[in-house]
Amino acid sequence: MRLAPIPLSLLPVLVCLALAAPVASAQDATLDNAKSLIATQQGKGRAAFDLLAPLEQQRAGEPAFDYLYGLAAIDAGEFTRAVFALERVLAVEPNHPQARAEIARAYFLMGENKAARTEFEAVKAAKPPAEVVASVERFLDALQARDRMRQSGVSGYLEAGIGHDSNANAASSASGFAIPNLPGFVFNGGKRSDTFRTIAGGINGRYVMSNQWSLFGGASLSRRFNNEIDQADIGSQSADAGLSYTRGDHEITAATQIQGFDVDNSRFRDAFGGVVQWRYSLSQTQQVAAYVQLTRLTYPNRPGAAAPVAGVPAQTDRNAHREVVGVAWANSFDMRFSPSVYAGAYVGEERLMSNSYPEFAHKLFGLRTGGQISLGEQWNAFASLSYEDRRYGFPASGVNLLLFPYNRLDREWNLRLGSNYTFARNWTITPALTFTENQSNVVVSAYRRTLFAATLRYEFK
Repeated sequence: MRLAPIPLSLLPVLVCLALAAPVASAQDATLDNAKSLIATQQGKGRAAFDLLAPLEQQRAGEPAFDYLYGLAAIDAGEFTRAVFALERVLAVEPNHPQARAEIARAYFLMGENKAARTEFEAVKAAKPPAEVVASVERFLDALQARDRMRQSGVSGYLEAGIGHDSNANAASSASGFAIPNLPGFVFNGGKRSDTFRTIAGGINGRYVMSNQWSLFGGASLSRRFNNEIDQADIGSQSADAGLSYTRGDHEITAATQIQGFDVDNSRFRDAFGGVVQWRYSLSQTQQVAAYVQLTRLTYPNRPGAAAPVAGVPAQTDRNAHREVVGVAWANSFDMRFSPSVYAGAYVGEERLMSNSYPEFAHKLFGLRTGGQISLGEQWNAFASLSYEDRRYGFPASGVNLLLFPYNRLDREWNLRLGSNYTFARNWTITPALTFTENQSNVVVSAYRRTLFAATLRYEFK
């Protein structure tokens, strides 16, 4: 049977279709490749975005393309282009739940709080699966926290915990050691472990005077009760108040700080000072900061203490001025496990008010780093590491207070590992393990301790 001849007028159309077929196939392969990159959740959003961006002008208006392009744009930090792409999806398919959830996330990352809340509420009203509702609730809580920063209000918390300390009295790790300036005398260490209970609470308030100026203040109280070593019970109480100025991506805060530290239910040290901090938002997820902190430290003589003895310092001989300058950086990543990290460095000095015992004065240098990852809808894990180097003064002639004839040098390390589990709204339980080691050339100052604590926290807003 002979086929009917093809009209000459249709030849251009058929040629175009024949040429378009491999092009469309290549474009679909590009979409599949971009989808795979996004699915890996390993920071490949920029690569996916770069694959899809050249196709935007040609394929904009196709819901499948626009949705994928919107996801890639969010992962690449191109939030405005993500919103445009997802709006095109919703214009064609108003009931597309994933597109509405993603455009809400894009608005959130852009800082468009009102638009983000509207979209998240729309997602929640559609009665999605429970895990989606839990995710939406977290975003709504974050939006509420943002609003509190811009609105007047009061928040606070209560905590209770239990734990175990391998070195509750922070004694030297050495079981015994000789005193160089007292030949024949050997000191036996007194390291002791113990279990403990803790209680704590705090309240914070903010009064917004304008879009740029705010007043803030807060107070907190904490106590730790050892089960056996009562003389190592500790507590602290603190308060602060200050002023905040915000303009664009810059924020400057200045605050007065007061703190009291107790040992064995008696005042051990008081601190009064202030801090000025500048913070700059490099993006919606990244910030840098710099600060200066000045503090006056006083050590009141404890009630019932023996009368001062010549050559032996009283508590008040340790009174000092502490000066610290530091910088910090923090960033969060929109990828699998939602990781966030921070790092900081500082330098400072403690200068004694009296020159009677210059061996107490010291210069310090420190580093801090840490981060957090999300393990699920209600779990996150965190870790932090800090190091501080302290170099103490020493009189040109004389003997060190601790009877060791050399300058004291401390290098202190702290590692903390833990997790937060939010089992109900405003309720969190936090198990954490802390390792501390102070390396010192003065043996009585060198110690190690391992501390485990589990804390239950309730926040009210």
